[in-house]
Amino acid sequence: MEVRTKANYIALISSTIETGKIFVYTAKTTTPSQLLFACDVFRRRNHDVVVDIEANQSGVSSVHVIIHPQKNCIDLTICRTESVDEILKRMNKYTKKIRIRGCGCVIDTVFVVIDHLIRNGWYIEKNTLNSSTQKNGIQTHINTTLQAVLRRG
Repeated sequence: MEVRTKANYIALISSTIETGKIFVYTAKTTTPSQLLFACDVFRRRNHDVVVDIEANQSGVSSVHVIIHPQKNCIDLTICRTESVDEILKRMNKYTKKIRIRGCGCVIDTVFVVIDHLIRNGWYIEKNTLNSSTQKNGIQTHINTTLQAVLRRG
C-alpha cells in the first residue's frame, strides 16, 4: 500500500478540483493525519470540506473526505473589537457556509450573528460549546468557546 504525504494529497485534490469536479476520497487507515492536513489546506482556502469518520466491518475506521471546487466558505474567529455589522459585511452573496467561533464575552457577538443569519435563511449544521485551558505559571485560565457551522438554506 502506497504511503501518501500531505504534498501527495494536495496534488491529488488539486488535480480534481481544478477541473471543476468534487473531490471524493475514502481511506481506511489508522494514520489519517497527512490526508487531514491536506484537507485543511483547502478549508483555509475557503473550499467546502466535509470529513466523516465511519466505523466499518474490517475493524479499521474509514475517513471519508469531500472537497467542493467552489470557494464559497469562510471562517470567522470573532475578536472583541468587531461589531456585528463588520462581521456581516465580510460575507457576500456567494458565501454558502460559515464556520464562526468566539470565546469569553465575544460569545454574545457570535450569538447575535448566528441569530441574524438564521432569521435570514441560514440553518445551523452544527454547534459546539467547549473550552480551552491555558496555564501561565501557576495560574490556569479557562476560555469558554462557542463554535457554529451554518449553511445558507
